[in-house]
Amino acid sequence: MAEPPEGTERTEGTEPTELTELEAAIERIVTVFVTFAAKEGRKGTLSTGEFKELVRLQLPNMMKDVPSLEEKMSELDVNNDEELRFGEFWRLVGELAKAVRRDKAAKK
Repeated sequence: MAEPPEGTERTEGTEPTELTELEAAIERIVTVFVTFAAKEGRKGTLSTGEFKELVRLQLPNMMKDVPSLEEKMSELDVNNDEELRFGEFWRLVGELAKAVRRDKAAKK
């Protein structure tokens, strides 16, 4: 059986269904993390270099005011192994989402 096109999900015995906006956004976040985490070092974690590249290419606007990416990574790295697991990276996504929500609330 062929895989469904990206952005669709197949459940056993059903036709592919299109992901909702939120489902697609979550899938995209995971895909971006996995893509950058596979570039060097341990697969499944972001090294300092991978984290900096991800921020530079994928978060240039939302992270432009962060003075030190090394310090930010250290703050996110709860187990202090100098790599970010997905759960640690997710903390950053949550912080950014809260900032977006605050900005939207302030504009009302």
